[in-house]
Amino acid sequence: MRRTVLSLVLALACAVTLNCSDSSPMGPDGSGDGGGGGNGGGGSDGGATGNTTIFDDMGLDDSEWDNYVQTSGSGGTMGGGHFTIGGVGNSGYRRIILTVNSGGGQVALFAISHAANYTPSGDGRIFSITYSEDAIHFSGSGSQYSSPALRQDGKLYALVPNGGAFPTPESGWTTHNVTAATQDQFRTLDSASDHPDFSITGSRIEFGYMRLHSTPESDPGGTVTGGIDNWHLVLNR
Repeated sequence: MRRTVLSLVLALACAVTLNCSDSSPMGPDGSGDGGGGGNGGGGSDGGATGNTTIFDDMGLDDSEWDNYVQTSGSGGTMGGGHFTIGGVGNSGYRRIILTVNSGGGQVALFAISHAANYTPSGDGRIFSITYSEDAIHFSGSGSQYSSPALRQDGKLYALVPNGGAFPTPESGWTTHNVTAATQDQFRTLDSASDHPDFSITGSRIEFGYMRLHSTPESDPGGTVTGGIDNWHLVLNR
């Protein structure tokens, strides 16, 4: 698998809201979390203490995120960037363009926030992750799969299709949710047995999201364009 690290900083003015807060009104199953209906993915373990750490980014300014691209098979490319209007409520959002080459390939964008990080060894064990985003499909055959993502010890982890990652085929902004996803559901794209460490011995974790598109060998390839807005991630501790 080839990996390319991209840093996209667009000269577009926008307002970004990114915050981290500790709270305890949310139940172990993530009840009380914002967002409408969508696709669930995850276990039922939840946060044993009832405490949560919350990260939000409603603007998704490129300067606040690092981008990592992973490709396999015939490969592909990633493009896009922040738009100041056109998101939910006509606010700012992130447009994502994934192009897969002919002959069967896969391209995945891992976007990792500069401000959303947590260290289990110092801050406490993570029991599960609850997640929501608003997504839209603009063009292209098929759709992009989306998932919460994280980076730990230089490795990138996410949920995968048929393992909690959800398609985003809707032509209008739609809220998708992942409820109480546990450590063992997150994996690298290389290995189903390579998981992050949410325990009290775990090192620093940075959080974000993944977008993925793939095609079979018989497919000529192509480009799928989608969008993401109102990124929201909750650590159940």
